[in-house]
Amino acid sequence: MALNPFMQTMFQMENKRSAFKSFQNFAFFLSLSLFAAFSNTLSGQISTTYSLRSHAITFKSDRSTVTLDPAITFLWLIGDGYTGFDNTRGATFHAEIDGNFTAGGQLLERQSTLSPFLSNFSRTSYRLPGWGRFKTISPVLETELPLIVDIAKATGFINWAGNIGPLEGINVKLSNDPINFGWGRSPLLLSREDVPYPSLNLGWENDSYHLAFNAVEWIGDTRGVIGGTTEALFSQSRAFLISGGYENEVWGISSLVGRASESDSIKSISALSLSGFVEINDFSSKWEVATSTSSFSTDGISWSLTGEYSHENISAGVNLVSTKRQLYGLANETTWSNAGIPLGVITGGDTKTSSLYFDFRNKTSTTWVFQTEMGTLKNVNYDYNFTWVRGRCSRVISESWNMFGTVCFDYIITPSSNDLPQNPSGNMLSMGIIHGISNL
Repeated sequence: MALNPFMQTMFQMENKRSAFKSFQNFAFFLSLSLFAAFSNTLSGQISTTYSLRSHAITFKSDRSTVTLDPAITFLWLIGDGYTGFDNTRGATFHAEIDGNFTAGGQLLERQSTLSPFLSNFSRTSYRLPGWGRFKTISPVLETELPLIVDIAKATGFINWAGNIGPLEGINVKLSNDPINFGWGRSPLLLSREDVPYPSLNLGWENDSYHLAFNAVEWIGDTRGVIGGTTEALFSQSRAFLISGGYENEVWGISSLVGRASESDSIKSISALSLSGFVEINDFSSKWEVATSTSSFSTDGISWSLTGEYSHENISAGVNLVSTKRQLYGLANETTWSNAGIPLGVITGGDTKTSSLYFDFRNKTSTTWVFQTEMGTLKNVNYDYNFTWVRGRCSRVISESWNMFGTVCFDYIITPSSNDLPQNPSGNMLSMGIIHGISNL
């Protein structure tokens, strides 16, 4: 007997619930197994020592090493008619147990005066790239002043790597870290600089080939029914990703196929990406092309391309990115995003950006680090069309503690005939100390 469209939809939704319930049960069973393995290892420890030389606290035994470090950032900021601070506090840890298990994570809390671009972007999207939703300290509507936010972030992972019988190079990972795909400077679909999200990874790799299966959960952009709470929860998207590729010292190529669907809905989006690199002497080229079911038939291919020259302590290059309007999904449909920020270029589709960059660092004994970049950004969704310049000079204070002093500036140049009122403008100079945090 044929089912009417309503019944077909209900059966499809129920099947999705059952599939995800099975995934939850599997993840729970895997977590218990990993915990049991850790428990047996820890119970077998013989002695523990503490050290303040290279880490704040080090727990060490014959079978395991656990390090714990504080994470502190204190920067003083000055801009057009204002001053402020960027203060982050937290802790990071890393553990290695029995040669097969590794784990790590960080807990961070941040109060920060944002740069001109981040102030503008965060006022519009109500999200901070790499962090997610925030609580405002300054009034959101006072657009003449920089935005001051209060926000927290927690990441972590537990990973097992080893052999299963004759099969070598197996790894299983549970994490709350973003996933990166490709070798490009500006990944299009998955970037390690995204807002954290939970994932389960099953992978295999050897010296040349790699293959990975990922199940992830992303936070949506719309709220559901209020129910028994005072505020409705955001919708969720579940995605399944498959990636694999080949690489050697000269060239590499990798592909990604993924499908995301909203919870309790039959709406979905599928995405495809191909990334690669080529290195010849001191020159290298990294590229990525991507499309989705939303943009392939109407917009075409989105792409990024990086060309770089690197010799001894210096590297210089050019980075180009172009994303099509519907790459990350259609309005009121499932989107390729987490916490409302596209999982790649933070401004989403209809983005064109180009930049020149130069880096200097001593690879044998890192003491001084110089970085500068200048580029243009055009985006239809946010009405952006401006040029930006960014520079940083850092002096390493303690390499083992990952502590350095830094001076950084951001400067935005708007067109002389600025007919886009949403364009950010202004400059910011910051100076201070960063310890234990490599990416804010």
